Amino acid sequence: MIWTSIFLILFFSQLCRSKAEVNESAERVDDETSEMENRLSAEEKNKDLEKLLLGHLEITVPPEKHVLLPPKTGSKLSFNITLISGSRNENGMIFQKPDEEDQEEEEAEETDEEASKKDKVLPTITAQPATTLPADDNLSYILSRLSGIEAAIHRLNVQFYGLDVKVTQMSQSVSKMRTKLDEAEDTISTVSEMNARNQRQIGHIEGCLKGKRYFRKCYLIFQHFENYATAQQLCHSRGGNLAMPIDQNEFAALAQYVHDAFFPFNWPIWIGINDLRSEGMYQFENGYRVSYFNWYKDHLVTQPNGGILENCVSISSDDGKWWDNDCSRRMYYICEY
Repeated sequence: MIWTSIFLILFFSQLCRSKAEVNESAERVDDETSEMENRLSAEEKNKDLEKLLLGHLEITVPPEKHVLLPPKTGSKLSFNITLISGSRNENGMIFQKPDEEDQEEEEAEETDEEASKKDKVLPTITAQPATTLPADDNLSYILSRLSGIEAAIHRLNVQFYGLDVKVTQMSQSVSKMRTKLDEAEDTISTVSEMNARNQRQIGHIEGCLKGKRYFRKCYLIFQHFENYATAQQLCHSRGGNLAMPIDQNEFAALAQYVHDAFFPFNWPIWIGINDLRSEGMYQFENGYRVSYFNWYKDHLVTQPNGGILENCVSISSDDGKWWDNDCSRRMYYICEY
C-alpha cells in the first residue's frame, strides 16, 4: 500500500505539471493570435481611411476565409475599397486617367494581395490552440486509467483481506492441532509408562514362573549372548536386574540353578557385580558393596587378574566360580526379580 500511495502522488504531481504547461502554451498562443488580429485590423483601418481621403469608395466583400479557430462574437468585418477616377471625352466616353492615382491604386492592390497572403498563412500559424482538445482527451484517458488502477487496488485489497482471513483460520487450526498433539503426546507418555510398568510386572511374573524362586527373589536365565551393559538394560526393562547374591546361601541356590540349566556343559554367565566405579572395589548393580566372594583359584590362575581391562564378573555354570571378564564380551546372563 505504501508503494501504491507514492506512485499515485508522483503521478498526480506530474499530471498537474503537464496540465499547467498545456494551459500556459494555450494562453501564449491566444495572446499571439489576438495581437496579430489587432495589428491586421489596424492596418486595414489605415488603408480604408487612406482610400476614403483619396477618392470614391468601391465596397467589395472579401471571400470567406477558412480559419481553423472558432469565430469570435466581437469580430469586425473588413472591406476592400477601390478608388476609381476618370474623365468624360467629347463623345461622352468615360476613361480612366493614367495619373498618380492609378499608381497608388496599383500599390494598394499589391498591398491587399500581400495582406491576403498573410491571411492565408495566418491560419496555419494560429492552428496550434486546437491541440488543447487532445490534451483534454489525454486527461480523460489518464483519469480513466487511474480509476482502473484504483479498482485493481480495491480488488487486491479484497483478495488480501480474504487471504488474511484464511491465514487466521489456518492459524487457529494449527493451534488446535498443536493442542491435540500435546494431548496425544501426554497420552502416549502415559501409555508408555503403563507399558513399562506392565512389562516389569510381566517380567517379574515370568521370572518367578519360569525361573528359580529363592525366598523373596526369583532368578531367570536368558540364553542369548549380550554384553554386560545390554544384559543389565534388558533385565531392567523386564522389572529386574542382573543377579545379585548377597550371601553364600543365596549364591549356592543361584549356582545350583545355573548348573542344572547347562549341565553337562560349561558356560560363562553374567551376574550383577562389577568394579567399574573404582578398580578393586566390587559393587552390586544397586550400588551396595559386595561382602561375599567366590573367585576361581588354582596353581596357574588366580582371579581377579584382569586389572582395569576386566571389570565385570561372570560365573561358570559347572562349578559356580567367579571370573573377572571384559565388559564388552558377549555371553549368557541371569536376571533376578
